[in-house]
Amino acid sequence: MRRSPLRKALKPVFNLPLIRGWTRGGAAAADYDAVIVGSGGGGMAAGARLSLEGRRVLVIERNDKTGGYMTNFRKGDYFFEVSMHSLDGFNEGWFNREMFRKLGILHRVKPIRMDPMYRAVYPDEILDVPAGADPYMALLKDKFPHEREGIDRFFKALDKIEIATRCAMHFSSREYALGIFRTAMNVRALATFARYWKSTLTEMLDEYVRDPGLIAMITQLTGLLSDAPDKISGLVFAAALNQYHKGGYYYFEGDGEGGGSRAVIKALESVIRENGGEILLNTPVTRILVEDGEARAVETEDGRQYSCRYVISNANAPDTIHRLVGRAHFPKRYLSKLDRMVPGLSCFVVYLGVDRDYRSFFPKGSHVILQNVGWDTLESYRYIRQGDVERMPFAFLNFSCVDKVAPEGKNVLNITTVMPYDWNNGWHYDDKDKYEALKTETAMTLVKRAEKIVPGLSEHIEVMEVMTPKSLEAYSLNPRGAILGWDNTVEQSMMKRLPQETAVDNLYLAGAWTFPAGGQSSVLISGLVAAEKILARM
Repeated sequence: MRRSPLRKALKPVFNLPLIRGWTRGGAAAADYDAVIVGSGGGGMAAGARLSLEGRRVLVIERNDKTGGYMTNFRKGDYFFEVSMHSLDGFNEGWFNREMFRKLGILHRVKPIRMDPMYRAVYPDEILDVPAGADPYMALLKDKFPHEREGIDRFFKALDKIEIATRCAMHFSSREYALGIFRTAMNVRALATFARYWKSTLTEMLDEYVRDPGLIAMITQLTGLLSDAPDKISGLVFAAALNQYHKGGYYYFEGDGEGGGSRAVIKALESVIRENGGEILLNTPVTRILVEDGEARAVETEDGRQYSCRYVISNANAPDTIHRLVGRAHFPKRYLSKLDRMVPGLSCFVVYLGVDRDYRSFFPKGSHVILQNVGWDTLESYRYIRQGDVERMPFAFLNFSCVDKVAPEGKNVLNITTVMPYDWNNGWHYDDKDKYEALKTETAMTLVKRAEKIVPGLSEHIEVMEVMTPKSLEAYSLNPRGAILGWDNTVEQSMMKRLPQETAVDNLYLAGAWTFPAGGQSSVLISGLVAAEKILARM
């Protein structure tokens, strides 16, 4: 039942602490200030921020460990990072560093700055791409001197987009308002930002450069956004490029059990527990209870109910609305927007523990090699959508270059590529034997291709684990195994993504399906923003 127009009009009055206590049976009526459904990066960030402010927090997770995609796993002597290749924007004064400070984890992690960012392998060229913006721009000019003017103009546009993004992206409502004001005062930055509001990356680049090779180099990192340059938002890619090349490219050192994303989640866990928060594992949530238009409690599979003043769902948005809450509690306009939105692509990952040290085959100072079969990025994505395993691009990583995740003389390797969910009759997922055969065949095809980079790879495998879009969906419950929530198209990016607030009062969203975007730094931001919005109401 939705709240009456009169109650809605009097909402500011009802939210006064004393009045709120009377209308809900007193301050002791709620077990928690906030119950968080799901312990992915967004949920854990929200929990840490609220706990630091002395709020009573409960995080409920269906799996046996926290983190969602931000985690690792162990097989034998090897620790495998599930998802993090790096974190952007961690230089002093940059957005993500400030975020870690607000979450209380800056002193709890050990960042390792990596340079070069990656090695890009093309059929006729191998390039180590520097992390810094100026060296990166110098490399592009050196390789494509006839495009120098266009490169300069493109990087000036990136500078303006950075100013607009920095001003508008703040955590609290007050900071956000100040940011909007500062953006409005910087007319050139605002004009550039507005100019590309509806532009794909391809449309943006068309204004600056023409050489297909240069376009291929600039768009090399579109894999981070899991779609082709003619599909993804130019502004989202520009923001990511700024965050990496200007804000810094980092990995987080582990404690002997793997670092990366798990190091971040463990730090957030510590903040929550040390400040009185609770984390409940192996406990699926079955319902978010709504009464009079307000989220009031969370019910788990064992029938227990946890009452609260606020609910933050870090579960995927479609499941939250359709299954946990129920469509009847949302207005048609909200549901109509949700029904139009499309999940992004998934991926295929091969995790390898090998009894040989391959670190010397990777660029010194980095752990990432990006393998391409040509200079046409759009063609590469056609191979991806066709499921052409022999020709699709892939990322090849050696985590032993940056962390102690394997015994001496052995390495942890990772081969990752974007893959379609429906490929090959849905991966034959309904037939266990066919499914296992297909994923093993696909994995070994990529291993054989990787042997062009590191010789004899297939002969040194001690452990191999394979993750498909289907297994990603089963683990995370994300529709179609999406790795970044909604696809990062123009229609679904930035302010057009779902906000943290929902049409149900006291129900907030966090994670890849919400503002600002998918990706690990973005989901952490989403949780922090959700927490700040709640704190502003308390």
